[in-house]
Amino acid sequence: MINVRKLDGQMFRGWNIQTEIGHGADGIVYKATQEERVVALKLFFPEAVQKNGIGEEQERLELQLGLAGEKHHPHLVEIYEGGIDEESQTLYLAMEYVPGNSLDKILDTLPRQAIAPLLKQLADAARFLHEQGLAHRDIKPANIVVSDDFLTLTLLDLGVATRDVENADDQKLSGDEFVASVRYSPPEFVWRTEARSEENAWTAISYYQIGATLHDMLMKKPIFQGFDSPRAKLYDAVRLRAPEIEALDCEPWLAQIARACLVKSWRERLKIVTWDLFAGPPPTGGETSLKLLDIRLRQVLADQEKIRLTEEKAGQPRPDRAQELWRLQSDTFLRVRQFLMTSDVFPRFSGTHEQSANSSYTLKYQFEENPDLLFKQSILIEIIFAISPSTQLTTDLTLIASIKGEEITRSSWSEAFTVETAADLCQRAIVQVAEQMLESQ
Repeated sequence: MINVRKLDGQMFRGWNIQTEIGHGADGIVYKATQEERVVALKLFFPEAVQKNGIGEEQERLELQLGLAGEKHHPHLVEIYEGGIDEESQTLYLAMEYVPGNSLDKILDTLPRQAIAPLLKQLADAARFLHEQGLAHRDIKPANIVVSDDFLTLTLLDLGVATRDVENADDQKLSGDEFVASVRYSPPEFVWRTEARSEENAWTAISYYQIGATLHDMLMKKPIFQGFDSPRAKLYDAVRLRAPEIEALDCEPWLAQIARACLVKSWRERLKIVTWDLFAGPPPTGGETSLKLLDIRLRQVLADQEKIRLTEEKAGQPRPDRAQELWRLQSDTFLRVRQFLMTSDVFPRFSGTHEQSANSSYTLKYQFEENPDLLFKQSILIEIIFAISPSTQLTTDLTLIASIKGEEITRSSWSEAFTVETAADLCQRAIVQVAEQMLESQ
């Protein structure tokens, strides 16, 4: 069996391999020729194919081959051919060879006037994929080539692309294993809560990744640089920290778009970002929309900062089981809070979480009275997390709803919760409390 890592100067399926032009975790890319045709030839590492499963890798490859046959978009790499190579026992893909430089390598030399047109080209390519029912899932500077004159951008590497709307139970293309780059991905994707079956959930991920790429172009450095080590610090930055974006030598709307794309809540992101935003500032008379966006961004970012400060103040207790409980209640608090904030059903509320004892935490959501929403009285919902006394592996979760200090309902559960199951249970329970309160009026 041939060694796909050492094919310089050799032939592969009629292609004359010249030199390596890049490699990643799953494969290596060579510059290759066939008569006068020049391609970028990707060969998958056999061990990576075996690890991920030949069926899953083939399905991802087939999504890319669905774009073969012509140059579908001027800023998206063209796909020529691909499939299984029996001799090397691996997969291969022949793509358009795009001359130029990887965006992550030219951040320091990228002209400021080039940023806006390159941003539009990137967004146009991502939008095209979504219109074809696909999502790239790994948009980042390393997957982008910019021409030597800085006028043209090409989005590469569709290797982790997926269908824009998947069946929620379909694990073939997504699964629980994270397949993109943590630094350039939003919290809901990193923690696998992107709700793949919900309309536009993948669009929200693309918005974030475009915004993270724009951050790098504006700031001339990778997003969350300085929060790289230990690895947990980067995960916490993705989850809680709003990156600083100041570029006084660029048009203000560019920094504003980057901030909007990098909003932590994906539902809030979809409310304030549209594909048309990437085309440029609104024409004369559109200043009002920009001002409204700025006001909403200030509100969202202020709220995110409160959450970050609360998290840092709370700290992470020891030992390990207590730390797991802290993380469970903390992440559940954030997810339930985002759910309530993005819902039009619930009135304004304040949310807090505090440690009640060494092995107990209480989340509190105090809803204001709002007759227009049929909340004729203020209601307090408390959610208590505690390590079960019967087994350290189980968490006891109790939800208590009260009005003016009088308890109106109480529910309890005990199981080995994940953040997803706990947040989903709490959200459903809160909705039931709201229904119960409305029916009693």
